[in-house]
Amino acid sequence: MVTILLNGVFFGVLLSFLIGPVFFVLLETSIKKGVKPAIFIDIGVLLSDILYLIAAYFFAQKILESLNENSYIKYIASAVFIFMGVLSILKKQSPQKGRNIDVEALDTPSEMDTIIFRKRTYLTYVLKGIGLNAINPGVLVYWIAACTTATEELHIPEHLLVYYFVATLGTMFGIDVLKIYYASKLKNKLTAKALHRISVVVGCVLIGFGIVIAFKDIS
Repeated sequence: MVTILLNGVFFGVLLSFLIGPVFFVLLETSIKKGVKPAIFIDIGVLLSDILYLIAAYFFAQKILESLNENSYIKYIASAVFIFMGVLSILKKQSPQKGRNIDVEALDTPSEMDTIIFRKRTYLTYVLKGIGLNAINPGVLVYWIAACTTATEELHIPEHLLVYYFVATLGTMFGIDVLKIYYASKLKNKLTAKALHRISVVVGCVLIGFGIVIAFKDIS
């Protein structure tokens, strides 16, 4: 069991340092909007990874056949990434300073409305994380590869796979939180111009990933 958990942690560390679109979006969000929004995006990514992992384990062959037969899927994903990249380049946003709210001290409807609004906003971030991860067909492919590696190369019994992947996903999420935390330290040190440059860089990266997806054989 210990060996299985250690293998899961090691695999999680490897995946955490893969440079993908989610990596740049998390850093940008943390720098521009703070820790909480970025963490909620990462929660969405985690939920998407769990769903993809389950699908990869039970329907790997059908998924690969579907990706091979429906090549338009990657072009849709490519277009979405390029569109997100263009939006990131065009938008401008000034640094925002958060304000802590004591829920127990609320005594006016307007303040309570603010709390409700923030809850809805955090849900939006979660959905953004789910969508950002879900539109990338490459994520599904590497989870299929991960399942194959765990069962055929590491020879992990089926009833212990859940522990392996819990360790993997937990490690990935923990490392992402550390990235988010340290990136947020730059928030108050950057000017609006610098923040816009970050958006331009992230936008170019997203466009680049979109182009790569369009020309890459994902099946």
